[in-house]
Amino acid sequence: MKRAKSHSTRRQPGWRQLGFSLLEVILVVVLIAIAIPPLLRLFSHSILGSVDSELRTKATLYAQEKLEQILNDKKVAGGFQTVITPGRYPPDVPEEGFTRTVQIQSDGLSYNGVPYARVVVTVSHAGIPDVQLETWITNY
Repeated sequence: MKRAKSHSTRRQPGWRQLGFSLLEVILVVVLIAIAIPPLLRLFSHSILGSVDSELRTKATLYAQEKLEQILNDKKVAGGFQTVITPGRYPPDVPEEGFTRTVQIQSDGLSYNGVPYARVVVTVSHAGIPDVQLETWITNY
């Protein structure tokens, strides 16, 4: 006479569990709930940082562009006296949201008898601090 196989709750070798227990599911949900908010804040700060970097880079390039124009004007368009003419470089808007101003100070500035001017180009945008580039040009 054969004995019927009994269904025991003990795990037999080679037996595989087919699902997750309720406790395992709850632990995973709690861990995810704890981990996700800081990760989302990290991503949002990264995105804001990349926008800030882009604006700063553009502002720097716009300031550099104006300085190059001023240096070129000194070489090609009439020299030192032309560059330091008041009102020659009025404020402008190189791109929407950006404003660019030029300050040229030359009154009484000289070094070893050579007149020079201090040129400061400032680019402003509401999303970043002002970017300023400065150079000196001489009358020789």
